[in-house]
Amino acid sequence: MENQTAIEQKVRELSDALKAEGLWKPQEPDWVNSYRKGDEICEADFFEWLQFVFLPNKVLGNKTAANDGVAPQAMRFFGSEVNKGKLLQLLVELDSLTC
Repeated sequence: MENQTAIEQKVRELSDALKAEGLWKPQEPDWVNSYRKGDEICEADFFEWLQFVFLPNKVLGNKTAANDGVAPQAMRFFGSEVNKGKLLQLLVELDSLTC
């Protein structure tokens, strides 16, 4: 139970960081309802996937397509954007709690 509490805290930190970066969406996009485990995520949808699929599943303790860690995927999408460093660090920390 202690690990789940740490996961929930890290998810809150990530949510706050996404909001601070202006990446938090107020409404779930239509594609989320039809999302299937294993679907490829396009770059434009990465932050939506993170917000509406990955993070809620982590809080619920559900398995996701990124069970081997989301930080490597994030690195691919962030590229050389230095301003995403805080988000990447939080994702690495979340991976360390869940992988």
